[in-house]
Amino acid sequence: MAEEESRRRQFAEWLTDQLRQRGWTQGRLILQSGSTDEERLSSAAVSRYSTGKMLPDVVSCQKIARAFGLPIELVLRKAGLIEPLPSKTDWVQQIIDDLAHAVDAGQLSEEGRLAIIAQIRREQRLQELERKVAKTGEISEPGTST
Repeated sequence: MAEEESRRRQFAEWLTDQLRQRGWTQGRLILQSGSTDEERLSSAAVSRYSTGKMLPDVVSCQKIARAFGLPIELVLRKAGLIEPLPSKTDWVQQIIDDLAHAVDAGQLSEEGRLAIIAQIRREQRLQELERKVAKTGEISEPGTST
């Protein structure tokens, strides 16, 4: 139970920081989360998320991501619904080891190699974006300045 309480508190802090960095109220988040009342987050849900009484579900995470203009994966990670990215060294080293093994075993085609490289690049961009959002609350493509 303490772990879930910690996750709820961490998400509440993150959500509150995102609102503060944007100069938004909870009402603005609600309005930005959907184009109709039926699509939007409810004020009760936003209040519960902001106070750490409840974690959002996947659908609510999608709405929060849409409102903030963030990747859904980032919000899902913040809510603890998907695993956080391992440290850069860990996942890169794991991929390198797996790739070397697959090549040695003759199990990797050129298409597979290219797919792995593309996934590495996507994960690196997502990590860079998550670090930038955590620091500044702003989104820009990695490698560009705002």
